[in-house]
Amino acid sequence: MANSNDSDSALLSKCLTKVGCEEPYQCMLMPYSEFLRLSGLDEEQGQRIWTLISSLTYPWKEKYKVATEVQNTEKWIYTGDQQIDKCLGGGIRLGSIVEVVGEGATGKTQLCIQLAIAAQLPESFGGVDGDVVYISTEGAFPVHRLESMILPFVRRVCGEQYAQAVSIDGFMRRIQLAEFEDMETMFHALDYKVPAILSTGRVRLVVVDSIAAHLRYDMDSREDGRSGSSSFYKERTSHLVSMGARFKRWADEYQCAFICVNQVKDIIDPNKGNHGPATLTRSHRQLSSHATDDSGQGTGMSLLDMDGEFAVLTRSKKAPALGSLWANIIDARVMMYQRRGLALSDFRCPAVGEQQQSEDGHSSFASQQQPPSHLLRTRRWIENDFSPWAPRAQCEVVLGDSGFQSIHLFNTST
Repeated sequence: MANSNDSDSALLSKCLTKVGCEEPYQCMLMPYSEFLRLSGLDEEQGQRIWTLISSLTYPWKEKYKVATEVQNTEKWIYTGDQQIDKCLGGGIRLGSIVEVVGEGATGKTQLCIQLAIAAQLPESFGGVDGDVVYISTEGAFPVHRLESMILPFVRRVCGEQYAQAVSIDGFMRRIQLAEFEDMETMFHALDYKVPAILSTGRVRLVVVDSIAAHLRYDMDSREDGRSGSSSFYKERTSHLVSMGARFKRWADEYQCAFICVNQVKDIIDPNKGNHGPATLTRSHRQLSSHATDDSGQGTGMSLLDMDGEFAVLTRSKKAPALGSLWANIIDARVMMYQRRGLALSDFRCPAVGEQQQSEDGHSSFASQQQPPSHLLRTRRWIENDFSPWAPRAQCEVVLGDSGFQSIHLFNTST
């Protein structure tokens, strides 16, 4: 068996030279048929060498653990709220890659800032006492929001006595911030700066906000007017595989967690059109305007019907922007939703003194009704979309000075 392994290793070295790759994982960026053609191997040799390349790229048998082992032995970064942690299966596990997905203004960056503060707390308060690397690719990092959240969050999680003993500057100095305006500078940092920082052994959380910013397709990028989508997606695939391999290796080697913020795209049914949240909200208003009584005035929707219709909007017709390739790289996905409050005009609320006809034919005056407050305010949800250590669950949250806090938790698995 040893001779077989030695001969396969020697054959692999020759194959790398023939196909023009420096590292085994680079072979997996090309189709297997192309690798077989360039290497000159027969089918039996090709399968054996390809299996060896796969095991060298990610030795999954050495890292295999069942969910109970992960929950009992691994360290976690807690969010500072027990219900949110329960929804996420315990928080953010060190050694994992977690994707945070949502539309604009759902609070993705706010959650990342909250976790960047939580990671610095001592273990007695649910932290891991580690430094943070925050990679920002979409404009300036909200330093003022970080500064304003530190003390309220520490006060809520650790208590007033501990909050009085800490300094804002101490927390901010432990977050190493990097802002990249283009893909070239970001990959240069991933080649040199980030590994140097991680090698210190003090970093426990790395945030990439966002992973999709420099991988969006620009239809106007080509001078000849053609889209060039094939070459773009081939290049993007290469970048995603390369980043995923680095993140997995670093997360395991340095025992830190990677949080990658992703954007969303609409899911459009070609037969029915897009029935996303905005369309459904407009349909509420259409129902309100088209439903009329005998006098020709709009009756609107009842409070019960509106509440039921509004609950449907907790599920968004959106999908992560980077597709199935990136979904197979990450370990877990956290979805974030936001629904704007409805207007009073969307409800049928009889005013004080308004005459109504009862079932027995007698007239009566209805008392004033107010729509439920939860239908008028902006509502937010955090959902554990998938992870190997927890079932799917959703938690309604509110965003305040100290970050996200839960309202209630319910399981969405069927």
